[in-house]
Amino acid sequence: MSAAKEPFARRTAIVLVVVGTLLAMAAILLGGFSDELSRRLGSMPAADEKNGAGFYALRQLVERTGGEGTLIADRSEVVASPQLVILTPGIDTRPEDVAKLVQEREANAANGYATEDNDGGAYPTLIVLPKWQLAALPLQAHRVERVALLPADKALALIPAKDVGIDYDRPRTLRSASGWSLRAFLAPRDVRLISGKALVPVLGNGGGAAVLARIGKTNTYVLSDPDLLNNAAMKHRANAEAASTLLAALDPVYPGYAVFDASLHYGPGDRNLVKLLFTPPFLAATIAMIAAALLAGIATAVRFGPVLRERRAVALGKSALVDNIAALTRLSGRTLSAGDRYADAAREGVARTLNLPRGLDSASLLDRLDRLGDRPARYSEIDRRLRTARTEAELVAAARQLHAWKEALA
Repeated sequence: MSAAKEPFARRTAIVLVVVGTLLAMAAILLGGFSDELSRRLGSMPAADEKNGAGFYALRQLVERTGGEGTLIADRSEVVASPQLVILTPGIDTRPEDVAKLVQEREANAANGYATEDNDGGAYPTLIVLPKWQLAALPLQAHRVERVALLPADKALALIPAKDVGIDYDRPRTLRSASGWSLRAFLAPRDVRLISGKALVPVLGNGGGAAVLARIGKTNTYVLSDPDLLNNAAMKHRANAEAASTLLAALDPVYPGYAVFDASLHYGPGDRNLVKLLFTPPFLAATIAMIAAALLAGIATAVRFGPVLRERRAVALGKSALVDNIAALTRLSGRTLSAGDRYADAAREGVARTLNLPRGLDSASLLDRLDRLGDRPARYSEIDRRLRTARTEAELVAAARQLHAWKEALA
């Protein structure tokens, strides 16, 4: 029975192994870094979003009115910036990240923190709360639709203050508090308002609820309704003028400047074992282990022959017996002496096979055998080579000729 063919060629098997390994590694990396990929690839920071709910128009307004609207993703730079920082958390932003960033900026303001680029400042911060749950429109870039209002508890969690409530109203006008000279916004249909003991209204409905409020005596402000400053609102000239006045009032030390935060969007994500293995300082050790495994696989694939196993001291079977006798004969140096005996035994065997007379002498017997044919050589010539061989190779060659002569005779 012939051996079964292998289902795949060697090259195909190698390609399948390599591709499978790469896909498995990609699956591991995607699983480990899924949270960061979703943050970076899922959507752009709000200050770069050009849909109606983004704030790209507000950023352009700051730059085109002689100011500077900077988008910063480095959290440490956001904390150290003395200018007005605008935080635009999303529905997936962790409240503790917002609270920690605000606390660090308030600490810098309290300590009069200064750098080479500034002499300290008030470090004002404006938190623009998300309002809507959005869904991207298929095949329409920079277009989204409102799915539903964001639950109140999620919005309240992003405010670093306690005992704050949310309500919706349709005020005819939004009034600025005493001491604030703000221009009027074109209020959306349903304005979301916030109220609480820790909040000081800056812009509201005049009844205690505010759309823009200050947290205590800090320089942290909360805008409860993003529809006053987003791209959809900036389509109206009145809102653009009111937005410029508002930003300048929140930061009189650096009027016209605003830092748009992207660190909340590009957050570090959760820690896990995959990130630990593929980030410094353990990345070098991971690469070394992968390289060692790759080299071991290559060494295994190109290994010559099967694994060598320990043999028996005395092998079993007829062929093993013949091999042992040959090895002993070679070891004793009596290999060439077997030529005469092998020639005599072979000649007697051929004579019996052909029923030749037993009384014939050697010369007559060889003469009769030569008459039978000379393929591959005359028998007498083969017999002479067996008896006169001086090396083991010559002896083996003569024996093969004798075997071929017998095969031709048959």
